[in-house]
Amino acid sequence: MATWTTITTAALEPGKPVRSVDGLALRDNPIAIAEGAAGAPKIENAAFDAGELGAEKFQSGTDERDWVLGRTSGAAAGAVGTYAFALAGAGPASGFGASISGSRLTPSNVAVNPSGYVSGTWRCMGSTDDGIGSVSTTLWLRIS
Repeated sequence: MATWTTITTAALEPGKPVRSVDGLALRDNPIAIAEGAAGAPKIENAAFDAGELGAEKFQSGTDERDWVLGRTSGAAAGAVGTYAFALAGAGPASGFGASISGSRLTPSNVAVNPSGYVSGTWRCMGSTDDGIGSVSTTLWLRIS
């Protein structure tokens, strides 16, 4: 890993030869920036074109999984991005991928026991169409 070296303006004099220590820093500093060396300026996201940093360019292994799981486990019940097993109340049946208001959803289990509604907008991750026109319980993802 290259080491970042700060070069003062005074060390680079117009019309004068470059000192070898400054020449080495001029050679190594771009590498130190790219490697994220201590003290080196950081590369900003705006420096990359859209889509240039796909998931395949990030670390492999458990780092990303652990990061996602840490964020998911820290989310409050009913927060955007969380799931709920809920009963869809009166209204049209919701098919896979449909979105409805949380005011139609009641947290549930396999037995129907309505206990109040949830807030937000939720995407159906199953189906509430039981074929006989009654409401049913399925898995929902909060999207807003």
